[in-house]
Amino acid sequence: MSKKKAQVHQEEEAGEAWLLPYSDLMTLLLAVFIVLFAVSKIDAQKAQQISQQFSDTVMDKSYSGGGSGQGAAAEVATQANATQTASSLNLETKSELESFLGEYELTKLQVLKEEIDTKLHDDGMDQSASTMIDMRGLVIRLNNAVFFDSGSADIKKQSEDTLMEVASLLNTVDNYIRIEGHTDNVPISRSRYPSNWELSTARAVNVVKLFINKDHFSPDKLIAVGYGEFKPIADNSTEDGRAHNRRIDIIILSSKYNKLEEPLVK
Repeated sequence: MSKKKAQVHQEEEAGEAWLLPYSDLMTLLLAVFIVLFAVSKIDAQKAQQISQQFSDTVMDKSYSGGGSGQGAAAEVATQANATQTASSLNLETKSELESFLGEYELTKLQVLKEEIDTKLHDDGMDQSASTMIDMRGLVIRLNNAVFFDSGSADIKKQSEDTLMEVASLLNTVDNYIRIEGHTDNVPISRSRYPSNWELSTARAVNVVKLFINKDHFSPDKLIAVGYGEFKPIADNSTEDGRAHNRRIDIIILSSKYNKLEEPLVK
């Protein structure tokens, strides 16, 4: 009897099946780096939100058992870009602002913001003035050093023209406009104002007077407020922080804040 030749079973070649999980891993690593880049530019609350959404996305992809990590990376990248865009408005995201202000009002404030940004740029004021949008409305932030001498509430003559150009744009809106004076926490010395309360209030009042006298603003549209050193936006323990805190904020109030300023008796 002839012996049958024993069949030798060779191992099947692995092929390129390993490339799919490897590419998924690389894509998800890229997504992690995108998240790290994004959180380095935003506040902790937004970082936590992105981290949670990233975790949820990865878990969903893992449990579904299908698709590659490219979908997860795209979603994380989209969220990171949206958050960075929102940070140019302020801490709130654009969706939060739209929900609070309404799409129409947010668009109107953005158009006004672009006009003011152009005016400030043309006047070479980019380093001493900035704008942003938050829940209160459109905020125009002015560095005190450009508009006032130290310890003084008198507006510098060379800065009046810039203020008046800004005022001419603001006088086209019906919203109330709040002028806020702010200082650092260094006690006043060699000044006719006994404290930062009086100095910040006097500066706000003088901006209001300028708007009324030179641009014929209706007085009932303007509010002057002095906060002294008690609403800082930076660390008062450093010179750079104190410089940021010495400021005038001109706020075109959003409709919801606008209602708070309406007369109690009409």
